[in-house]
Parts: sequence; C-alpha cells; structure tokens
Amino acid sequence: MLTNYLKIAWRNLLKSKWYSSINIIGLATGMAVALLIGLWIWDELSFDKYHRNYDKIAQLMTTQTFNDQTGTGPAVSMAMGMELRSKNTSDFKYVTLASWNFEHIIMVGEKKLTHSGMWAQPEFPLLLSLKIIKGSIRC
Repeated sequence: MLTNYLKIAWRNLLKSKWYSSINIIGLATGMAVALLIGLWIWDELSFDKYHRNYDKIAQLMTTQTFNDQTGTGPAVSMAMGMELRSKNTSDFKYVTLASWNFEHIIMVGEKKLTHSGMWAQPEFPLLLSLKIIKGSIRC
C-alpha cells in the first residue's frame, strides 16, 4: 500500500515538474525560515543564563555628560564600589570591581610579559561561578 502511494507521488512529480518544484522549494524555504526563527528565539531567551545566580547578577552603569554629549556606560568610580560594599551589605552579597580590557605588563626580575586582559577583585569568580583552571606560569 505504501509503495502504491510512493508510485503515485513519483508519477505526479514527473508529470508536473514546474508545479512540484515550486511547491518543494516553497516548503523547504518555509521550514528553513521557521527553524532559523526558532533558533534565534532560543538564543535570545537563553542568553547569559549559564551562571548559577544569573537572575541576581547586576552591572552598575553610569550616565555622564562631556562637552554637551550624554552617554551611558559600564564605568563607575572605585568610591561607588566601596560605598556599596560598606553601606549596603544587606542588599548585595558580593560587590566586585573589574578593569577595562587593556594590555598589562607583568614583570618578574628582568623578564617582562605583556598580555591584554583585565584585573578583577577576588570576589569576581565567586559572583560569576566561573570554572577556573589552576596552573603554573613558567617564565
């Protein structure tokens, strides 16, 4: 019975090639678009949820005005971090500061290493639940 259905479908495909090709291309395009939209929605809904307490992590932003231009960015003063840490201990479990991503020079004796990266306070890995690989640096 299934072979009869397949024979009839094959005969109809050969009989009307243009109509069948338009239908197949339309069906394939529609399925591909639906799959891409579904993957895009899944990515947007799962963004930044890989940390344990992702719903309780916040980033402080500052709005500044220079030369009559107002901009908002993630840069805050160290005094703000100290203030949050000392006076709002009941609101925040961890308050940590981190630098911008710059080139830093690490020097031991006469050897210098230059590498781009950022520094962060010791609470940073606890806040983000990062998996850190411990190793030794050999100079």
